[in-house]
Amino acid sequence: MTKITIKQEKICLFLMVPANVLYVFALFSHAWFKLPGVSYGLWWAVFCDYLACHIVPAFFTEEPVWYHIVQLLSLLGWSGMILSLIMMFKHFTVIDKYNIRRQQAIAVVCILSGFTISLLLMMFYGKLDESSPAEVPKIHWSAILAGVAGLLQFINGLLLVQ
Repeated sequence: MTKITIKQEKICLFLMVPANVLYVFALFSHAWFKLPGVSYGLWWAVFCDYLACHIVPAFFTEEPVWYHIVQLLSLLGWSGMILSLIMMFKHFTVIDKYNIRRQQAIAVVCILSGFTISLLLMMFYGKLDESSPAEVPKIHWSAILAGVAGLLQFINGLLLVQ
């Protein structure tokens, strides 16, 4: 494996920073998936009836266990994104101590966080699709932002592996 060049690091940072920004926007919205009358976000859901819309925290919805698993996957993916960004800017003593190559360690973190985010989206959509057999959940902009962020992170990991 060749050493990573300064140009490759700039390309990786060019992918990492937008991925983190996109995921932060997606993380704190309530428009990931929508079923009739309900808009599901990662941390809360918006239930609308004829009179008004009500914001309900995710742990008060019908199935809080899978929601907690989705939230945990989201936090793992986000922490992987932040960790890879930090690792690009400075060397960790753990990496130097165990003589692990810097780009390999960053690549592993990037690939795992991209995989975690894609797993989160598939699980979230699948569970909503399973819970409502009459309607298909509609994908909203936040889920698309999260998917693009995960894809950028995964591509970044693949670029660092070469």
